[in-house]
Amino acid sequence: MPAINPFIWDQAIDDGIGRADFARETALQLKSGQHVAMFGARGIGKSSFTLELAKELAQSQGEDAPPWESIRIDLRRAISIPAFVGAISYAVDNHPEKAVRRRISGAFKKLEKEIGVNLGVFRAGIKSVPGTGATNESEVLFGQMAALRTLDRHLVVIFDEFQRLNNCPGEPLSIIRSALMEPGEGQQVSLFLTGSMRERLDLMLHSSTEPIWDQTHDVEIPEIGSEEFLTFLELRFDASGKPIDENAVEELIAFTNLHPKRTQHLAWMAWEDTHPGSHVTVDEVRGAWEKLVAGVAPGVDFGAMLDQLLTGDSSDVSSAKALLLIGAGHSAGSTKSAKTYGLSDATTTRRALERMRNRGVVKGSGSRWEIVDPLYAEWLRRQDPAGFLLEP
Repeated sequence: MPAINPFIWDQAIDDGIGRADFARETALQLKSGQHVAMFGARGIGKSSFTLELAKELAQSQGEDAPPWESIRIDLRRAISIPAFVGAISYAVDNHPEKAVRRRISGAFKKLEKEIGVNLGVFRAGIKSVPGTGATNESEVLFGQMAALRTLDRHLVVIFDEFQRLNNCPGEPLSIIRSALMEPGEGQQVSLFLTGSMRERLDLMLHSSTEPIWDQTHDVEIPEIGSEEFLTFLELRFDASGKPIDENAVEELIAFTNLHPKRTQHLAWMAWEDTHPGSHVTVDEVRGAWEKLVAGVAPGVDFGAMLDQLLTGDSSDVSSAKALLLIGAGHSAGSTKSAKTYGLSDATTTRRALERMRNRGVVKGSGSRWEIVDPLYAEWLRRQDPAGFLLEP
C-alpha cells in the first residue's frame, strides 16, 4: 500500500509542537476562572494550539486544577445567528469524545422540545416549524450555549476566530455573556478566544460599549522553536518512508521562516515530488518552493488576492501598492518609494499597511513592516512593478 502524505497543510497540526509550556500556562489561567484572548496572524498555528490546549486542559495540574472539559467552536463562517447555531452544532457533532457528543446532543434534543424548533432546520435558514409560530433567534442561540454548560462542572469554550462575530447581527456578544459568563451554581466556565485581526478583536473586548468589556487576559501566541519543528518534520518524513536529508529540512524551514502553515505546505509539496523509498533532498525542497511561488500547487492564488485589492476602492488600491512596496524590500518610511509605487507619501503607505495589519496580512509599525506569510512575501517580491526604477 502506498504511503500517505503526512503533511495536511490546510488543517491544524494534530499533535501540537513547541508550545507545551505556553499551553500549560494558559490552561492554568483558564482553570483559575480567567477568560483568555489570544492573538495570532493567519496561518501561524492558532487552531493547532487549541488542540494542544485541549489536551492540557484534560490533564490534572494539582488539586486546585483538576481536568477540565473543552469544546472548540470555529466561527469563521458565523455571519448570522443561524450560522452561529450551525457552528456550535458542528463543533458538537465533531467533538473527538463520544461521551461529549452524546451528552450535549441529548441536551440539544431537550432544548428542541422546550422551544419547539429543530436545530438542523433552524440553521438551514427556516426560522420556524409549521404550527409552532416564529422562533426567536436569540432564544435559540442562548438555549444552545446554555446547554453546553451541562457538559461538565469545569468547562472551557474555545471560540476560534472570535472577531468574526463583529459582522454577526443579533448581539451575539450579549448572548455569550448571559449564557456562558454569568456565574453558575457549583460550575465554572472559562472562555478562550482567538483572533487574527488584532484591532477588531481589541475593539470587541476592550471597548466600554461592548458587553464583555475588559473581561479577558490578552496574550500573543508564541513562535514555534526551530528545534521542535525540525524534529516534527523529520519524524513525519521518516514515518512515511521518505526520510529528509538534514540540509534539506534546514533549507525547508529557512524558506518558510517557521511559519506553521507554509512549513507544512512546503513539506507536503516536497513529499509529493519525491519518489517512494527515496530521500527528500535540497533539490526537492527548492523545486517544491518554486512550484508554490509560481502558483502551480493547491492552496496558492495570490494573484486573485492582489487583484481583489487593485480592483477595490481607493483604500484597497493603496493597500495593494503598499504590499508591493514592502514586498520588494523598500522602507514604508520612504516618500521616494511611496511615490514610485503610486502612493502620495510615506504616511499614506503606513496607513495602508495598518489596514493590512488589521486583516492579519502584515505585522510591524512605523517604517518597519513584514508580510506575515513568507510565501506571499516571495510572490509579491517577484511581482515588483518598479524593480527597474528602485534598488531596495
